[in-house]
Amino acid sequence: MVQPGDVFYLRPEVHEPISKGRRPHVLLHPWPGEREGDPLTLAYGSTQGNDARRGAEHVLIDSSASAFRGTGLSRSTYVYTSRLVSAGVEELGESRGRIVENMPSVRGSLARALGLGTGVTREMNVWGSNRRGRLIETTRHVVEEWGISHALVVTEPNYSREGYQQTIVPLLEDSFEVAEFDVTVRDRAWLGPLAQRYGAAILAVPMVVTLYLPDHIARFLDIVVPAEVMAEVERGLVGHLGLHGHI
Repeated sequence: MVQPGDVFYLRPEVHEPISKGRRPHVLLHPWPGEREGDPLTLAYGSTQGNDARRGAEHVLIDSSASAFRGTGLSRSTYVYTSRLVSAGVEELGESRGRIVENMPSVRGSLARALGLGTGVTREMNVWGSNRRGRLIETTRHVVEEWGISHALVVTEPNYSREGYQQTIVPLLEDSFEVAEFDVTVRDRAWLGPLAQRYGAAILAVPMVVTLYLPDHIARFLDIVVPAEVMAEVERGLVGHLGLHGHI
């Protein structure tokens, strides 16, 4: 049975060169979930600190510390909670180790990366603005591969201004099965032109993942989720990722 903190080495993502080889990822929540087929949520690991220097939330697992033993990591590694990956259990392989002592720091960093308690943007939809709470339209690749056409940005406000990476919660049509921690959109008025398409839409919180411009995100829409809906999404994120006490 896999547990939070387990370290798995996954194949490069589709936008990365295969020459990079497998990278360490840290499981962030218990498994299995309630809805069959839901992916697991992991944080990306890297020995490179480039994103950290640009303000990305992270925890550095130091190879010189006693807590490093048993992690399965080969060198000091940045665990980027700003860069979440979804993977099926069949993609994981065997766990190489487990992060234990540093997991409270990882959870705290994850809560900050998700912007828990920071509300939604009140800014214009322009480059460099706060994107948190805004809907995006995904690229054709995402639609074909994952069946996701639109999603809600949950990146913390400051890092959301960078634009390149955005952590999102997918918006699904009401034909999907509702699972624990999902948010059902009952008042669809704020969806504007998307309301008719989605019916009783679902914000699929357990499918939270980080997408990239321009590979995954086609554009940011002039639609911002109401604050009360974002609060429901945050409660779902807390439940799914075990972040109780961080909101």
